[in-house]
Amino acid sequence: MDRFDPESIDLAALAAHLERAVGIATAGAVVGRTRLRDEVVRHLGCSQLEGERLVDTMVGRGFLLRRTREDGMEYWTIKSS
Repeated sequence: MDRFDPESIDLAALAAHLERAVGIATAGAVVGRTRLRDEVVRHLGCSQLEGERLVDTMVGRGFLLRRTREDGMEYWTIKSS
């Protein structure tokens, strides 16, 4: 990829890829988010900063949701549709 254009990314398709790659949910507020970012970087071939920005955008648009179980364990869910 010569020049990364985040505006050209289909976030719904990216969320569907993340769901296939890491599962519908991933544990840990920080560890889970890092896993999601790392998969975005691997899949798109972008930098970690660009991957982090895409994760931020996906959180803001409701594709990635941080949740807390009754026992206090935090995890991320992916909404691809």
